[in-house]
Amino acid sequence: MAKLIVRDVEHTFLVDIQPDERLVVGRSHDCDVPVAALRASRRHVEVRGNGRGHEVVDLHSTNGTLLNGEALSSEAPLSSGDVIDVGGCTILYRA
Repeated sequence: MAKLIVRDVEHTFLVDIQPDERLVVGRSHDCDVPVAALRASRRHVEVRGNGRGHEVVDLHSTNGTLLNGEALSSEAPLSSGDVIDVGGCTILYRA
């Protein structure tokens, strides 16, 4: 099982993600992983299992998403230690 270490404006917390699970991150309380970062969109990114691990995809967010400091333009596979920036909230992926 992989883990997401979420460092948000207000707190840091841990989220487990199963190999076949999809988690949506964003400001909306309806998201699987709600965050308080003001530059995050209501539904900002999705982290999803792809059969070989996990990948991240931007959900057409207003301010975009960074993966290891680079702009994310399409879905990208995740490796342990990758850092996802979601509008000022950072997510560390641990496989």
